Order: sequence, then structure tokens, then C-alpha cells
Amino acid sequence: MVRRLFRIQNIPKIAIRILVFLFISITATNFCYSQNMPVPENIQAALLPKVLKFSTTLPQNSKLRMLIVYNNNSATSKDDLIRGLGSAMEVKAVQSGELAANITKYDLVYFMPGVDDMASLCKIHKILSVSGISQYVEDGQISIAFGLQNNKPKIFINLTSLAKEGQSLSSEILRIAKVYN
Repeated sequence: MVRRLFRIQNIPKIAIRILVFLFISITATNFCYSQNMPVPENIQAALLPKVLKFSTTLPQNSKLRMLIVYNNNSATSKDDLIRGLGSAMEVKAVQSGELAANITKYDLVYFMPGVDDMASLCKIHKILSVSGISQYVEDGQISIAFGLQNNKPKIFINLTSLAKEGQSLSSEILRIAKVYN
């Protein structure tokens, strides 16, 4: 009888533990799929125009046109990046579903976290791809990204991706970047 009461009293504790476990499991999967950019958007905004000056294929005599692709999870980061760029570039932001309809009107596409799966369109249309997630460059999805190395901002460049996009950079920028093939 005592054991039976003990089991009945433990049911709420077990149920609470199960609910807590489920909550943690569900929220943890959201964290796995969303990535934070290690280099703040304002620093990326300051670095990007300087890095693009080393492009041998982008027009240097006119204002570059950049398309930012984002999703609901990266809307705030997108706004911070646009604010940081100021008037350095002509910028338009679109949701990932609108990329295909807009890509040909721009010189480069900046991919916010979570929308890198659309980067193959840059290779098809020969448009430079950029991001704030260095892992995308390491994986060959994106050509240029900003990340951290030794807790300092670093430029990451994937030469294979760059070539597939019909882009090239001068050797001066390659010397100071972390380069992948």
C-alpha cells in the first residue's frame, strides 16, 4: 500500500520531468538550426566594402548593388547590417523565396544565417556570394564570409566557389584571408 501511494505521488514528478525534457529537446533543435554570426553586423558592414575593392570582376566605378537574403529568424540581423552599410552600397533585402526573381539585378548576394541552401543560385547566375558564417565558406557553399580566428575578425574565402561564380579577387586580399579550395 505504501509503495502504491509512493508511485502515485511520483507520477506528477515524472510527468514534469518528461515535459521539461520535451521542452528542452524541442527548443534545442531550434538552436541547432539557427546560427549566430560571430562577427557583429556593424563590423561586417565596415569590412565588406573594403574587401570588395579587391575584386577584379565587380564594377569598381559605380555603387555596388547587394541583395540580402534573410528569413524570419534573421530579420533583426538583416536590419543591423543594412544600417551599418549606410550608403556604401545599394541594398535590397528579400525573403529566401524571392531570391530567384531578384538575383540577376545585383552584383552580390549576402546570405543571412539559415538561408545558405539558396547559394547555388549564385553559381548559376555568376553572382558573388557573401555571408557572416565562416562555416558556409568551409563547406564550399559561399565564396566570402566573415568569421573569427583567435578572437579577431577574419576574412574567409573559398576559391572553388569563387571560380564557380565567375569571380576573382586580387592576391593582396588572399594573403590576409583564410583561403579554402
